[in-house]
Amino acid sequence: MKIICLKENLKRSLDNALRIIKYNSTLPVLNNFLISVEKGMLKISSTDLEIGFTSWVPSKILAEGSITAPAQLLSQFVSNLPNKNISLEVKDSKIYLNCDNINAVINGISAENFPIIPKIKNEPVLVIHSKILKDSLNCVINSSAISDSRPEISSIYVKINPDQIEFVSTDSFRLAHKTIFVSSGDMKEKVKINSEISGKFIIPLRTAGEILRILGDYNDAVNITIDDSQILFDLDNIHLISRLILGNYPDYEAIIPKSSETKCYVSKKDLEESIRLSGCFSSKLNDVTFKTNLSKSQVEVLSSHSEHGNHNAKINAEIKGKDVSVVFNWRYFLDGLKNIEGDEIVLEFNGDIKPAVIKPAKNADFFYILMPIRNS
Repeated sequence: MKIICLKENLKRSLDNALRIIKYNSTLPVLNNFLISVEKGMLKISSTDLEIGFTSWVPSKILAEGSITAPAQLLSQFVSNLPNKNISLEVKDSKIYLNCDNINAVINGISAENFPIIPKIKNEPVLVIHSKILKDSLNCVINSSAISDSRPEISSIYVKINPDQIEFVSTDSFRLAHKTIFVSSGDMKEKVKINSEISGKFIIPLRTAGEILRILGDYNDAVNITIDDSQILFDLDNIHLISRLILGNYPDYEAIIPKSSETKCYVSKKDLEESIRLSGCFSSKLNDVTFKTNLSKSQVEVLSSHSEHGNHNAKINAEIKGKDVSVVFNWRYFLDGLKNIEGDEIVLEFNGDIKPAVIKPAKNADFFYILMPIRNS
């Protein structure tokens, strides 16, 4: 094999492929990239047997072939090369690299030892513009649990209906829910659903994080294909395939409040600022108290620390229903606020021990449910 390509293009592909690899002492070939030629381009692949990554790098192909190369070494070396053309040649299980009078020889392993990265031959269940997919995943990813013991909630649940797509995540203390309404506005051109294919699947949290990083500045359609146990994200010259989490997602709809005793309309900016300031004085529980004052049309955000002092902020608000005093984890509260677009938000309460709902005042595409951390 012999190819010539731009350092910048090769580096980007190697960086994305490297993140998939987990050090494996029992199967050393998994610590390598598979380097080959396909579609008239250089092909870079990596896998940890749960996620498989493949990208095609535009190159001048002088001779075909394949080999595996130590991932960490090759990525580090290419990153430090000057931004010029790189010549890569494979002879006798060695990789000969040349760039602007810089030469290196890297020992490889036969490509025959590299595991096969599976393929999905089904039709895409969803074709979605990259920006919409990225925004939707960003809205929910922080609410997913980081836990190996409960993979069903260390994930993002996606439910595809004929006219909308739901993205859901929860760690049992909070829940984020993002909806894409396909029939509205220009969404018809940016989101296309294959109604003939079942659209309920659970994406592992790590997979969602990797696809978010790969999306980066990509600005085009993403084809999403699934089968019984796998999902494929197709971004033209980049493919990411991953196992799906099998089983049933928790019945999240059961915890969504159907009504509320108190509704509070408040400025997102003012509330976000007050919560950040209160966080400076919160205890180890990250607790801040949220109080409504119906008679003064105000909400208060309070916190105190036995050593550092205390904080109290009053914000003008429109309040309907009963006064309430609730204690929240301020970091979790901010995670919900940052995913809301618009200047005004609605807070819905049912007393001080039941979950509260945070959502935009004018849009119905996102809501965030947060449990109080203790009875105030």
